[in-house]
Amino acid sequence: MNKFLIVFDFDETIIQHNSDCVILKCNPDQSLPEELLQPQDEECWSEYMGKVFQYLGETGVKEETMRKVLAETPLTKEMLTLFQFLRKSPDLFECVIISDANTFFINSILQANDLSTAFQKIYTNPSCFDNKNTFTISPYHSHVCEQCPINMCKRQILHDHLVQRAEEEVEFDKIFYVGDGTNDFCPAVDLTPTDVIFPRKNYALDRLISEFKMTEPSAIQAQVVPWESGEDILLFLEDCAGR
Repeated sequence: MNKFLIVFDFDETIIQHNSDCVILKCNPDQSLPEELLQPQDEECWSEYMGKVFQYLGETGVKEETMRKVLAETPLTKEMLTLFQFLRKSPDLFECVIISDANTFFINSILQANDLSTAFQKIYTNPSCFDNKNTFTISPYHSHVCEQCPINMCKRQILHDHLVQRAEEEVEFDKIFYVGDGTNDFCPAVDLTPTDVIFPRKNYALDRLISEFKMTEPSAIQAQVVPWESGEDILLFLEDCAGR
């Protein structure tokens, strides 16, 4: 029997917006002080957001407030319909998330949309509230890839997942990768001609792939299927599944 692995990014893929930006709605002033408006030179995004979360904690933002704001975050158009389809065929589709968001954000949003059981695994940065009720994030892992942020290489995570599943005697006939951002490019170029990349149309991954296909056509081996809504992905998967 065929078995497909479908990998999802989270921010601006499963959900419409970037959860790091959404969470700023918790701030009573709806804005940040000038020194926190953007990362400092050579400061990685996760380090910058650590400072933002510390600031939110100092202004009195509580876990319940953050959870409520996250629960109200909209999914991308027709994404819920896509997951309803995938849930009907768990033996055919194995779904995982690989995201540079964090456990609290992702789990809060999935729970609010009754999607907690839709994924075999969720690979993301660990997060928690410390004894001062400040929200903190830790790096997912360390790696040697020079293309990716210091806290996460999605290509390495995908590779490790495939190795683990092979040890469990699970092999995939095809990998589908759904994403939107620059950090999705590293795993995308590692896919084979039998695999499929779904870059969100007119987002960074879509633009990067288009640029590379013009300058280095052989760099992208997988089939590329741009998408605007979950329905675009659904129709393609239905065709692959013969439904």
